[in-house]
Amino acid sequence: MYNNVSMLVANNKGLSQKSLVLNCLLILAISGMTLFSGISINLNNNQAQAQEDQQQQVGHTKANKLWETPANLKNPESVAYASKPNVLIFSNVNGKPDQKDQNGFISKVSPSNGSIIELNWVKELNAPKGIAISNDGNKLYVSDITDLVEIDIASGKIIKRFNGPGSSFLNDVVADNLGNIYVSDTGTNTIYKLDTNFGNSTLSSLQVWLQSRQLNGPNGLHIDNNKNKLIVVSLGPLSKPGGGMEVIDIKNKKISSLGKAGTTSPFGSLDGIVSDATITHYYVIDNPAGKVYTVNADGTGYVTLIDLHTQGLLT
Repeated sequence: MYNNVSMLVANNKGLSQKSLVLNCLLILAISGMTLFSGISINLNNNQAQAQEDQQQQVGHTKANKLWETPANLKNPESVAYASKPNVLIFSNVNGKPDQKDQNGFISKVSPSNGSIIELNWVKELNAPKGIAISNDGNKLYVSDITDLVEIDIASGKIIKRFNGPGSSFLNDVVADNLGNIYVSDTGTNTIYKLDTNFGNSTLSSLQVWLQSRQLNGPNGLHIDNNKNKLIVVSLGPLSKPGGGMEVIDIKNKKISSLGKAGTTSPFGSLDGIVSDATITHYYVIDNPAGKVYTVNADGTGYVTLIDLHTQGLLT
């Protein structure tokens, strides 16, 4: 991924946490793709037209670069907004995504101007990828190849490492409104779960919650608390990437597809996912294709929000 990370929004004043995370998703979508000078970014700001013109790029809103980080972040993979210290938290792979080389680290960045507050805030990691903040805002959970790492946000100290039994490539991390933590394993078609409701993390363990070929290389995760669903965007087999969007009923673990892949929902090497504030639309990245999609949460259609007109590099 590119080291220069640019915020591409017109104005960040008064952004909600979900809006801020969405903007950061766009940051990583762009920083994770091969860019070239003079590139145009097409933003769809007409929701009614978006619903009518499925799979078409509509609207041409010029995006203004609000700020840019110094070139210090190393393969930034994921970002989360921590409200208590008011910082953006970035995971940096800094090397091969499956290598236990102790090169990975976590950074704190200012959401107001993109300045790096602390580059090597948390070290002693390998290839940190997905990150999620606990409901109380006190802890950060980071996937690190075969471990889920629990970090105290106030001190930046690692509290505990939870090993995923049988895991090979832990990827995205998400928390539900009950405080449970879910982690995708792209290599083994598995979703792991950490039950944090014991009140003491020493009693918790990371366990297989669901394993199925239907997950098709699960990558990005999103919790729809309104529907009690876990939304999964998939990379596809590592040997031949190409996946869609799956919906898991958290109560009974039933898996269903969100719409028809390639027709009413995107198909490709799908990576990250967040929702809008109303949870009626999902924003999904296809990293190698250089695209960000707006997807109807009911599976009735999708449009291209950003198209960089070039292929990126999947890290």
